Amino acid sequence: MQAQQKDLGILLYIDDHQSMYEEFDWFYKSWIHSGVWRRSDLIVVCHPNAHDKLPHTDPGVIKIIMEPLSREGRWKDYHFINSIACLTGAHTAHLAGQYKWLLRTDADVFLTHHLANFRPNFPVLGRGRYAENPDVWDKMLAFCEAHGVAHQRTFGCGHSLLAESSLVLFFLERQMYWCERLLEHFDAHGPGQWPGWFRGVITMYAGEIAANENANAFCRYSYQRILDLESYVVGHIDEFTLHIHAIQTDNYFSKSSFRNGEYNHIDPASLDTTKVNQYAHWIAATPLEAIKSAAGYVY
Repeated sequence: MQAQQKDLGILLYIDDHQSMYEEFDWFYKSWIHSGVWRRSDLIVVCHPNAHDKLPHTDPGVIKIIMEPLSREGRWKDYHFINSIACLTGAHTAHLAGQYKWLLRTDADVFLTHHLANFRPNFPVLGRGRYAENPDVWDKMLAFCEAHGVAHQRTFGCGHSLLAESSLVLFFLERQMYWCERLLEHFDAHGPGQWPGWFRGVITMYAGEIAANENANAFCRYSYQRILDLESYVVGHIDEFTLHIHAIQTDNYFSKSSFRNGEYNHIDPASLDTTKVNQYAHWIAATPLEAIKSAAGYVY
């Protein structure tokens, strides 16, 4: 087992919630199994109560304590904001000088071996499922026009981002700025309703606006709809499958169905880990120590 130079920082937020600890366990297992650990560190910005519940002897897991923004004030109980607000600021600014690339991601993700040595020339965007009808598109265009943003009609460009570090940190700053403007909008006009224009996905709308307002950096010269491949995809893990997002769905693999025990009858040893949905299931169901042992991972 030998690590190489760590040129990728994988940046994520973990709140003090059992589901997030479970999701981090999936993420961590996939990071080890895929070999992504050899050239990357996990930079885990976390709730103070989460610090001691995350790996504490692994040198590849770097923890930064940050109080969640959703505890009080305008963002009270809107916990999704923590995955953006807690990743931007003085406590992460140094990362641009430490890693050439950053991957901003959620925790409910399975990494694959294709990410291990993938270092892109251009930003790599995800596959957002938050803007899939014309009403949302029209509302987004109207909001952007009202705020002086020339939207390039790049819709659903996702939540995850892999790019050079300075670009990712800049993107997070702009995403948080647009979260604030969107909150003002929904406070003034009402929360809306899913799957239409909806307050509950402010952070995703804000990412789309941040990408479109800086279109040359994030839209014109970028790889789009690559990250966040849905966990219910039945096809094989091809070279574009870098990052699989666990989805709540009626299809297999669904993170909610897994948690409800609906797959308990399936022997993990019977799964075909070359297939997207079965790989996700196998990572989720396989104990951490078994993953470490198979990978020869000593930490």
